[in-house]
Amino acid sequence: MPKPTPDPGPTPDPGADADADADATISVLGLEDTDQGRTDRLSFRRLEEWRAARTEIPAEELRVRLDAFVTTMQGLIASLPQRAGEFRLNEVTFSAEVSAKGTVSLLGSGGELAGQAGITFTFTRAGTP
Repeated sequence: MPKPTPDPGPTPDPGADADADADATISVLGLEDTDQGRTDRLSFRRLEEWRAARTEIPAEELRVRLDAFVTTMQGLIASLPQRAGEFRLNEVTFSAEVSAKGTVSLLGSGGELAGQAGITFTFTRAGTP
């Protein structure tokens, strides 16, 4: 008598992973202004005027924003001179922040959040060890 073949279960949907990726979110913890009417973002503000806020940002939306930011920075870096006198530019490093709303911005020095958190990108000239 032949043995019954075990049921392999449901056939995986090849698009299911893509759907799961499309629904993926990234949790971002950032500072939220308690006075939404003000437009002077990150100017000299008292600590009590800010509160921590955690938001969920669609991963695809953040990917698109990061891609646009990096593409812009690559264009700026490409326009820099390769040489400055006896010196040669081999590497450029910059940091970016992701706001609680998902906006990607260059993280400057001297600001209240400088060096606190963010994403660091380092571009090294091709052919440089």
